[in-house]
Amino acid sequence: MNKSFFALSSFAVFALASCGPVAEVEAIGMGYGLVHSHYVGVVEVKTLNDKVTEISIDEYFLPYNWGKVTVTEPTDDTLIVVGARGSSTYAEFVKVGDKVFTGSVIGTGTAQSIRYSSNGIDDLDAWVAIEANAKWYVEQIEAEDYGYLNQAGQPATFVKGDASSKVSMIKSQSGYWSSGLGWLGNIAEVEALLLDTMMDLDVEDFSINSEGYWASGDVTTGVTMVDFKDYIAVALRAYANRVIVE
Repeated sequence: MNKSFFALSSFAVFALASCGPVAEVEAIGMGYGLVHSHYVGVVEVKTLNDKVTEISIDEYFLPYNWGKVTVTEPTDDTLIVVGARGSSTYAEFVKVGDKVFTGSVIGTGTAQSIRYSSNGIDDLDAWVAIEANAKWYVEQIEAEDYGYLNQAGQPATFVKGDASSKVSMIKSQSGYWSSGLGWLGNIAEVEALLLDTMMDLDVEDFSINSEGYWASGDVTTGVTMVDFKDYIAVALRAYANRVIVE
């Protein structure tokens, strides 16, 4: 939790409580982190006297998605990955900001996956689990400073093959998982759970009930997605990162 925030908040309340109405302290925070194994979650939270008044949750695609390309036939700059749903072609080399990543196929049989590594970064997906790295990644994507490379390190003109990230690099705008409650519906339920709270729920008390919803005691959410706790973790980061709005 951000100690400076609470120090400032407590001071503001104390100073005014002694001479009149208690101050209303507005604050805003951003949180970043890995969610659902292969995506960068971003949460913006606004509070009034520590209570959440607004919250927005979204995700950015990693090369696990946008590294997938459409080609007429494999080339020296592509990799074939055989997963449970069939074969996919990935660009072997991608850039994000000033970093160049090289793809490698991990796993065997029909359980293969792609891993992108760079100098000092063994696995991009794991690297963005650290908040500062996740924030850096989002900034590069927002600046459109990413793309494909060939073996010589020059830009390559591959066409995105992933159905969602080729529409938008932001999940809420991509049409990702649109059937049933879908991604948008699940995120709306997470946001509703946290709205008007002081983010004091214990996420470890939640589990999926017999109807397929995350629940804890008398609280039953409308959330069905498996990695519910990932989104809560990033939301808690945003809450901890708040600064007072002057």
